[in-house]
Amino acid sequence: MSQFQKNRFYFGNTVVFALLVLSSLGVQATPRDEVIVKSISEQEQRAALNYWTDERIEKTLAQNNDDFMYEPNRVDPSRGTEMMSTGRLFYILNGHNVFCTANAVESATKSVIATAAHCSKVPATKAGRVHIEHLVFLSHYRKGEWAGRFPVRNVFTVAGWDEREEGGFDFAFLSVAHDDYGSRVGDLVIASPIRFSPPPLLGNFYMYGYPIAIHRGEFPYKCSTDHPIEDPHSPSGPTLRIGFRCKDFSGGTSGGPVLQTLPDGTYQTGNVKGYIERGNAVAFTYWEAAAHSAWDRAQHDQ
Repeated sequence: MSQFQKNRFYFGNTVVFALLVLSSLGVQATPRDEVIVKSISEQEQRAALNYWTDERIEKTLAQNNDDFMYEPNRVDPSRGTEMMSTGRLFYILNGHNVFCTANAVESATKSVIATAAHCSKVPATKAGRVHIEHLVFLSHYRKGEWAGRFPVRNVFTVAGWDEREEGGFDFAFLSVAHDDYGSRVGDLVIASPIRFSPPPLLGNFYMYGYPIAIHRGEFPYKCSTDHPIEDPHSPSGPTLRIGFRCKDFSGGTSGGPVLQTLPDGTYQTGNVKGYIERGNAVAFTYWEAAAHSAWDRAQHDQ
């Protein structure tokens, strides 16, 4: 037996022994698709609404876009009533006012939005070093105006993100409370239909978000692609997809909806994870069984 084989033998037996010890102690690894819930108290919801005043929202947008003012390149504005369900998700990240994109999706309660997990839930790998608070969704945001302002009640992610921060699990479904006038988000906008586990590369894809790099992110823009690829570097778990020809689709687009045309209609099948500047590309998630479980918990949250 070579030295390499010996080392591998010893390492393998050490791992097996460690697993046996953990098992004997009753320590079990959490399945990656297990739903994790972060609850937000009513007091915190009220604090979030009080914090995100019109003036603070305007100031946050201004301080985040002073360095950007590019013309769109292969990215088009959403026109008319297109994607009325899309809005901005404001929150505090380690003391800084920031925002992502989120989208109202179909649900039994008419009170569920979808976004990226990194916009709403700190994984255990960063606990104590990163803090997210005061989550508020502004539905149908357009140049300083919106249809409704909704505080987030609960955040639903899965263990693949919460415990391991795996990119393929970078999705979250958020249940939101009523706005100040007693309306649900689904009362004010038409929520997007959703689909889980579709053919991952079939059809055309439309990614939406509020890119600061384009016209200061005052309107939702879309990037269209018909030949995405699966990320060859994705770890185990749901595979990230990559869409191309999305120059400057950055700065605030994380969490935006990804719509996919299928033979029976157009559905949201994932969300924007992030912008890849080197290739003018966008990485986005693929919603399958784990995402379905998180959404189902969110849509029955009362």
